[in-house]
Amino acid sequence: MSIPRHLLGSAPPLRRSAAPLASDAPLASITLLISALLVSACADLEPRVLPPALPPVDGEEVPSGWTSPLGPCQLDVDDPSALVLTTTDFATGALAVVDLESGTVRPDVAEGSFDAVPFSHDDRLVVVHRHQLDRIDVLSTDDWSLVAQHGLPPVSATSSNPHAVAIGPDQLAYVTLFAEPALRVLDLAAPPDDAERGRIDLSPFDDDGIPEASLIVSCGDRLLVTAQRLGPGFEPRATDLLVAVDPKLGRAVDLAPETAPLDGLPLLGEWVRQLRRDPADPDGLTLLALSRGIERIDLHTGVRRWAVAPEVFAEVGIDERLLPQAFDVDERGELAFLAAYDPDFSQVRLYRVGLDQRPPFVPEPFADGFDSVERTLELVGDRLWYGSTRAGAPGLWQFDVSVTPPVVIAGPLPTGLPPYSMVAIP
Repeated sequence: MSIPRHLLGSAPPLRRSAAPLASDAPLASITLLISALLVSACADLEPRVLPPALPPVDGEEVPSGWTSPLGPCQLDVDDPSALVLTTTDFATGALAVVDLESGTVRPDVAEGSFDAVPFSHDDRLVVVHRHQLDRIDVLSTDDWSLVAQHGLPPVSATSSNPHAVAIGPDQLAYVTLFAEPALRVLDLAAPPDDAERGRIDLSPFDDDGIPEASLIVSCGDRLLVTAQRLGPGFEPRATDLLVAVDPKLGRAVDLAPETAPLDGLPLLGEWVRQLRRDPADPDGLTLLALSRGIERIDLHTGVRRWAVAPEVFAEVGIDERLLPQAFDVDERGELAFLAAYDPDFSQVRLYRVGLDQRPPFVPEPFADGFDSVERTLELVGDRLWYGSTRAGAPGLWQFDVSVTPPVVIAGPLPTGLPPYSMVAIP
């Protein structure tokens, strides 16, 4: 099984319009104020009424076998010192590094590929090279030298298409494969020919035997994997499933042992694009998931709620699963920043939106004229970083989000090749 390039990262086809950036357009021209006491800055708009309040719990049916992980989720760096971007022109690739203290960008610090996604682990950067590349690179963050390289050759498809990696409590690397029904387990410190430590079967979690495993996060004694459960045309056949894996036993956990086949935790949305740790939970056991809205997953209880419902995204035309690109949340877990395509895929806009029916109640645009393929948005303190592939103005943009609306500080900062995917590192 293989997947077209434009779907590799759950992204829409890249549009290369040369429209000028309008990130400093007046807020009144791009923001809809939706409270009954406020009106749009445009005189001809009627006051907007908020959608009815949602029930407090949307995913209260929890599988009988759900248990809370025995430790926090290892996701998102608390005090990052740098950002790492993979960059590409879709023929070749490289890595660029942003020093967050100085705001300077160092392009081309290491070789990459045309479909590479970075992940942080201690003083190492783990880069997953995906469709038809099928390997993992381990780099030192001291000098960006290549420490190790591990192939992930396909078994039953033209490409195993690795999507993500998480380091388990046993310090082994667990790699999701989009085109094959197993997690690969690797010892990244071992010689490449002796690195594989096992494979964990995920085939029971989708009727066709290939659950399209994508995102993965290590939480205490558990690994949590998103299964997209797609049809032959890569269309969702159901909402995503959160699969629990016990790395000690080397197998997936059956959360509903009274049923057959194995079952997981049904999420509220399909095509989950990105996971973040909810900073409002000091235990580190609550996740936020971007799909057609922003879902909160309480791992203590297994209960899922919409922190931002799909109906709220739809208010500004973000009503299709391929439109959301990336998100991040502020330190209190109250305000989200979102990158999403327009319905015609002509551009990516950046938005602010409150979680849990806080203002702004509907996504409030503050910059536009971008393109992206992967997740290239990171919030560090009161600085928002966003990487755009827009032809004629590719590069990295920096916004001050301490003011309303956020304002551009710098950009586009050159990154060598256009930005592809980004991660914060310690």
